[in-house]
Amino acid sequence: MATENGMTPRVREACPGVAAPMETADGLLLRLRHPIGGLDAGQARTVAEVARRHGSGQLELTSRGNLQLRGFTAAELPAARRRLEETGLTDADPRREAVRNVVAAPVADRDTEAVADVRAVAQDLSAAVTGRPALRELPAKVGLLVDGGGRARLDALAADLRLEAVATPEGLRYRLAAGGTARTAVVLGWVTEAEAVASAVRVLERFLALREGQAEPPRRLAEAVACFGAGPLVEAAGADAIAGSDPVASRPSIRYRDLLGPEPGGGWVGAAFPFGALTADQLDGLAELLDPEAGGSLRLTPWRAVLLVGARSGAGEALRALGAVTDGGDRRLALSACVGAPGCAAGSTATRSDARAMGEAAGVLLGAGGRLHVSGCDKGCGKPAHPAATLTAEEGRYTLRVAMGPEEVPLRSELTPEAARRWMAALARVVAEERQEEEQVEETMQRLGKAVLAARVASEVKDAG
Repeated sequence: MATENGMTPRVREACPGVAAPMETADGLLLRLRHPIGGLDAGQARTVAEVARRHGSGQLELTSRGNLQLRGFTAAELPAARRRLEETGLTDADPRREAVRNVVAAPVADRDTEAVADVRAVAQDLSAAVTGRPALRELPAKVGLLVDGGGRARLDALAADLRLEAVATPEGLRYRLAAGGTARTAVVLGWVTEAEAVASAVRVLERFLALREGQAEPPRRLAEAVACFGAGPLVEAAGADAIAGSDPVASRPSIRYRDLLGPEPGGGWVGAAFPFGALTADQLDGLAELLDPEAGGSLRLTPWRAVLLVGARSGAGEALRALGAVTDGGDRRLALSACVGAPGCAAGSTATRSDARAMGEAAGVLLGAGGRLHVSGCDKGCGKPAHPAATLTAEEGRYTLRVAMGPEEVPLRSELTPEAARRWMAALARVVAEERQEEEQVEETMQRLGKAVLAARVASEVKDAG
């Protein structure tokens, strides 16, 4: 929520925007909400210009498909806002901006395996939520999702409310579900395309009604289901029950790394940037690769990558020259980290340089499919779902936690960055020695158990000196 001076405080659950930027250690942070349908070349160039001229020139792709611009001063803010408003990507009203949290499948219009182009439904849902004063009372973190299926579907992205297009014997239907990923969300039923937005709005209105009068009102729809059961939301949805197996929950998992590089059908070219961080110059470079005559646009994804639709010939080589990653097997994609120090006042470590060092030390673990996340504090900003290992800092010292089933268990605390690097190297060696054929990194660690794994890693650290 914005304060009286229009700024968003640095607190858990805060959601900065352009109308309500957040104060950080490196200046004001502006967040462009997920642009449904992407950025055209002109919009991308304007954003790059604003970042360079009025901010630090540093940008970040987020895990909700948003784009963050860093390093603004209060003096530069009005001019930056005016230029961004000209793109049509922002809301001048901070209350409208705060609830414009609709993420759409990025390339459902170009994906030959997609069921439907969902851009219009997503735009209508966004307009319905921001246009109703009552829905502007939604908690800031409530996120909505509209998915069209296909190769670039959003199954792994958790959302408070999901609309997922499915081809059924009766025609196109949307599965309406609440509070989770495609596999874990509570299904509310089938709705037609014509009914989809109205049904979703009724569910959100019922969620707000359930919050009234509660001493500690649920902040998310999953919490509302846990408190009141799914019945009130199912009733509000007015959807048809899904008979038989759920075709959405039973779909195979997607490896988003496989969407990088040129798409075999020519629908897009995918590129990622280490830690989702890029510069204004790199964004300008992406804009230059878009062909307006081919409907070129830059689609932002929730896996911190961009998909270039209507790209010029030779885009793959040009992307690599820009410093982008186009190879899904690149180990840098297995690393994630918050901005850390000095960009964030809460961060007590230089997370991204530490993460690079940890990644080099833990190369075997990352190559075997594990992920490592490094946090500068306990808020866990930018943390992906289910990393194999997490390093969380407090006052300059790291705690190493590893995934064992659905839980993260601590292996060691009070590690200096150098000690953490040694522990990551040792952990990688133990996993490499113990990992059985076809076994996931997390499965290996769970099979060994916390006590055995901690003892083995400690012994490796000691032996390595």
